[in-house]
Amino acid sequence: MKRFLFAFTVLSGGLAAAPNAHAQMAVIDAANLAQNLQTAAQSIAAVEQLRAQLSQLENTYTMFTNPTNVLGMATGMENQAVENPMPMANSLSGLVGGQSSGNSAATTYYNQNHIYTAPAGTEQSTQLNQNAQGIANIEGIASTNLSAIEARLQQLPDLEADLNSATSITQVSAINGRIAAESQFVQAQQAQAANLQVLANEQQASQQQQQQEQFQQDTANSETEMQQAAQENAGQ
Repeated sequence: MKRFLFAFTVLSGGLAAAPNAHAQMAVIDAANLAQNLQTAAQSIAAVEQLRAQLSQLENTYTMFTNPTNVLGMATGMENQAVENPMPMANSLSGLVGGQSSGNSAATTYYNQNHIYTAPAGTEQSTQLNQNAQGIANIEGIASTNLSAIEARLQQLPDLEADLNSATSITQVSAINGRIAAESQFVQAQQAQAANLQVLANEQQASQQQQQQEQFQQDTANSETEMQQAAQENAGQ
């Protein structure tokens, strides 16, 4: 009887302890796990968005700071003969007046136009030869300016290509600045051409004045010679 009571007591104690052992097992909260996974996904997306923003910001700063070699654009324009083909202002008087010889183009025009060289020794012959040289010099200057304009026109497609291939704000700004500089050169050449036209017109007017003065001088000399001849005939 005692053995039976002991066994029953042990069995009852084991059954009583069983619920406690079962309560210590891990329990998975599905709703909480799903929330945690969603939060992690949102964090990863936020990091990726931040990375994209930083990359975009880096590209933006690169566009502002990327150096541009302005002098490397359209190098054919970096030439004194293209930028300013006109002779120095202090030499124009001698060139337009024909007292000095011009460039190679002026020599070519002089040889093409020249027919006769008046013998030296008189003011008339000197003036005639200088007028011929002055005309050739003006033609030579105009021809040189035209060549410079043509050279600039040939280089403009290079600037256009640089502008089309620009990948940053600094490059576009530098190219636009170079185009503005070239525009200033063109405007300066236009002003020089206008001044050259004024000089040519004034030289032509000066030649006409010289011819008129020469005619008046010849007339006066002829009258003087006729009066002297009449006096000599009267004295005889």
